[in-house]
Amino acid sequence: MTDKFIGVPLDAQPQAFTSVLGPGVPYSGIAESARAVGGGIALGLLDELEAALRTGSISGPEYERQRNQLREQQKQFGQDMPIVKTGLEIGGSLIVPFGAAKQVARLAPEAQALVTGTTLGGQAARGAAIGTATGAASGYGFAEKDEGSAAAVGGVFGGLLGSSVPIVVDKFGTLIKNVLNSAGIGDQQTATSKMLASYLKKDNLTPTEAQQALDELRRIGVPNPVIADLGKSLQDLAYSAYVVQSKAKGGTQEFLESRMIDQPNDIVKGLVEKAGLAKNVNGFEYLEALTANQSRLASQSYPDAYSKAISATPFRQYVDRPVFQKAYEEAVKRAGVFGQTLPDLSAIRNAQSVPTDILHQIKIGLDRIVDAETDPLTKKMTGYGGDVVKVKNEFNDLIKLLNPEYKKANAEFADAERIKNAFKMGEDYQKLDPAEAASKIKKLNSDEKEAFRLGVMADVNSRLGSLKSGDFTRQIFKSNDQKLLLRNAFTDTVDSSGKVVKSAQDAYTDFSQYVKSLGQQSSTKQRVLGGSRTDENAAVREDANLLGSLATATATGDMLSMLRAGGTALLSRAKGISSETSEALQKRLFSVDPVEQTAILQELNRRAQRPKTGLLTGAAGVGSATGILGD
Repeated sequence: MTDKFIGVPLDAQPQAFTSVLGPGVPYSGIAESARAVGGGIALGLLDELEAALRTGSISGPEYERQRNQLREQQKQFGQDMPIVKTGLEIGGSLIVPFGAAKQVARLAPEAQALVTGTTLGGQAARGAAIGTATGAASGYGFAEKDEGSAAAVGGVFGGLLGSSVPIVVDKFGTLIKNVLNSAGIGDQQTATSKMLASYLKKDNLTPTEAQQALDELRRIGVPNPVIADLGKSLQDLAYSAYVVQSKAKGGTQEFLESRMIDQPNDIVKGLVEKAGLAKNVNGFEYLEALTANQSRLASQSYPDAYSKAISATPFRQYVDRPVFQKAYEEAVKRAGVFGQTLPDLSAIRNAQSVPTDILHQIKIGLDRIVDAETDPLTKKMTGYGGDVVKVKNEFNDLIKLLNPEYKKANAEFADAERIKNAFKMGEDYQKLDPAEAASKIKKLNSDEKEAFRLGVMADVNSRLGSLKSGDFTRQIFKSNDQKLLLRNAFTDTVDSSGKVVKSAQDAYTDFSQYVKSLGQQSSTKQRVLGGSRTDENAAVREDANLLGSLATATATGDMLSMLRAGGTALLSRAKGISSETSEALQKRLFSVDPVEQTAILQELNRRAQRPKTGLLTGAAGVGSATGILGD
């Protein structure tokens, strides 16, 4: 009779593998080795399958004779060569789990998640399920008697051991990998990617979300954003990488220090842009332009208010005062700039009525006198300037009394004094009571709010010159109340058709986010460079101790001492980072190139999407082996 599977007579008895335990059962060593592997693949059911194929039946005397003969041959093979047989069976049992694991990559994402798990607890639970199933199956298959009991025992122990595989691999495997990594052994680039992915997760960021955050920082104009700026855990990783001696250390220090040197100027430049201001944040001309714009808008909105002639009689009391004569000279100069001509001041003394616009020009001339009496740096006004303000207000009130339309225009559009008051309030924004100031700011028109923002920037700019070191962003927002105060100073941006192209809320959000992001850059520099040198010194000592221990052991020729010294030093650095990984981490965390940043995060995304089947394959293998060893 010939063995259909192996191609040798079933009853053959080759000399090399004849039983040594006579009388024994004759068998072919090659055939039984193949059957041991096949039994592992079939989880112990190969004898039943082979007997069924030989006899064409799954029951009956002939089937049982063939099955029992096959079992006796395997049993005899196991008695003669127990280690070989068991090893071949366990090896065969692993083929099925590995094959199944490879198919996971082809599953839908939902099925992948179900099979692979994403947490250690989930993997342990799935490991228990797979271990139970394969343990029960192999226990049943390899049992010759009382299959139900063997399956139960195999299932119980397969489940227990299968659930332990992910935990053992996670804990012990991590320890081994960390020890090797700290010694610079193994795939350092992969270690770098895994560490970066882990710390992104600690900051509740996916690689995609990190990419979006970097894109947003660039959109609002934050200079040189890097991955290390995106969260506290990433800053901690950057610090851990920096304290290890590597080629990247000097470059990292230079980058962080130079970025902070440039930061104050970057802040003013960026905030001026975010605040919707012109480049000159201290210019007198800027306020003049805002005042002129208000006057133009008032004339357009209330043309009748300025063209209307009112009685000249009440104003004759002012004509002969030197301050009004000087104010009128300023008005004539201003009118000449715009190609206009004003009548002689004596015309008001003799006329019965006077156009409102001429009186308004006199008021502008008074504003210029007040400006001349105000110190441009301290903004303090002389006593004479204060007197002129009182008379100017009295003069303006008289115009409003006689011309109600002018009164409306005056209420809606700001004059020079109101523009300057708004500017002064902005300069003093850190000294204001937030609730009271917020109420006042809400009542300002758009140009007054712009003057307020201009004042804020002038204050920031003035403090820039006196800053010695430290986080300059703290000079801008000292409290949340100040942030809310500035929120009220932003207005909608509209195009020529009147369509809102950027809302006040969006403009303020960009402004505050810009400040926050630069503050985060300051925090990154402080965390990496400004901490204690204890950790850095400890890393240097560990390297020296490792080299010293190994050098001493090598010099004495004591191999056991060398292994012990090296092992102890490496285990002490199980949480450390090698010089190679340190360099790779710093290059990734502090890259400012958008293309490089995208490539780094895309690689992390691809890594995150790979199916994690290794732990569960191990669980299945342990489950199978449980049934085999139980038999």
